Order: sequence, then structure tokens, then C-alpha cells
Amino acid sequence: MSPITARDPDEKRRRGYSDPKSIVWADGREVLQGFDWAKRVRELYDRCGGRCEHEQPWKVWPLGGPMMERCTNDAEDPHHRIPRSKGRDDRLENLQALCRYHHNLLDKRKVKWSKP
Repeated sequence: MSPITARDPDEKRRRGYSDPKSIVWADGREVLQGFDWAKRVRELYDRCGGRCEHEQPWKVWPLGGPMMERCTNDAEDPHHRIPRSKGRDDRLENLQALCRYHHNLLDKRKVKWSKP
């Protein structure tokens, strides 16, 4: 087994994960289940203060770069910045709390309905 794809049970214990199905890989990625996932979602909502973390430019400063505006809707869904299907990683830095509207915009797997 490759060192990158090996599980690291010692690191799993050090991080305090208790669900038998949760995994910490040797490269640091996490796959969390059950109570461990619920705890991570709470950490995410604590980080965002309950507000959607989607930002978009709304004004350009005279000296260059855009001024970013953060969505004011309530956060409803955890969103993986790097999709779960591409080497799932449930670490906090790979997660973003989004309102349902922005989650639907960003998640390419969801069906987008339109009138014919």
C-alpha cells in the first residue's frame, strides 16, 4: 500500500475522532462519519458565524483589485471546495458554509432546471 493512501490510526486518535468509520490518511486528508462529521459541521458554522461564506466582487478600487462582498444569507450547507469525488477531504480548510442558493450555483452535480 502506498504511504499516501495508508490509513493513520494514531493521527486519528490524536485528532480526537471516535467513529469507527472515520479515516485519517497518511497525507493528512480526513474522511469523517457520524459524530465526527457532525462535530466538523459545527466547527464550520462557528467559523462562519452562521452566514454564507460566498464572496463576489462588487466594486473595483481605483488602485486595482476588486472589493469583495459577502453573502448575507444564513449558511445552510457545508460545501467541499475540492469535490468529495476527487479524493474526499473533510478538513475544515476544504469546507465552505453556503446558503442553499450559492450551494446550488457552485455544485455542478445538481440538476439545474430551466424552462424550455
